[in-house]
Amino acid sequence: MASLVRILFTQDTALKQEPIQSSLLPSNKLQKVPAGTLLVLQSYSPPDNTNHIRLSLQDIEFKGTSRNWYAFTDHVYITKELVKPVETVDQTLAKQSEKDFVKMTVYRSTLPPQGGLIKLVFKVDTVIKRSPVQANLLNANSMQQIPAGTQLVLLTEKPDTLNTVKLPIKDSHVKFTLKDIEFKGFSQDWYVFIQHAGLQLIG
Repeated sequence: MASLVRILFTQDTALKQEPIQSSLLPSNKLQKVPAGTLLVLQSYSPPDNTNHIRLSLQDIEFKGTSRNWYAFTDHVYITKELVKPVETVDQTLAKQSEKDFVKMTVYRSTLPPQGGLIKLVFKVDTVIKRSPVQANLLNANSMQQIPAGTQLVLLTEKPDTLNTVKLPIKDSHVKFTLKDIEFKGFSQDWYVFIQHAGLQLIG
């Protein structure tokens, strides 16, 4: 797989449109990002005197822009590691008898304090969509481009008695809710084609 420049968020934090404390910025200049998120960078600058990295994201937009975001250096890590292969949702489903849900077995019975047990790992350049249909049938406000190598943390239900978390499948798409992150104003009810992404346990 290809090598990309990516930013790993090592703790819950925020991307900001200015290199100042998050509490001083309005919500339209902030994007919360949970620990474990991995985003592909178009470019970045070394830390400035405020200990922030200035960056531009590949394809992904928050609050209508991919450019001139800042991340506090102690909360992130720039990596050029190779993108590792991942089993797609489609391949996971092929091993299951039940096809209406994709199942992940987790090894803990309680959610972490802020939720988030599973990441969605994008294997190819794709789009996430507000409906499980072909992208050419949707307008720009109903989809978001996602580059290969991106990893987004999901908000899921508590595992069942068999330590299983389920995500619904509809028309060859997996339905999911993002933890903290919003695209086009939404974190809930997104879909991605099952051959384009896989699921990975956090931690």
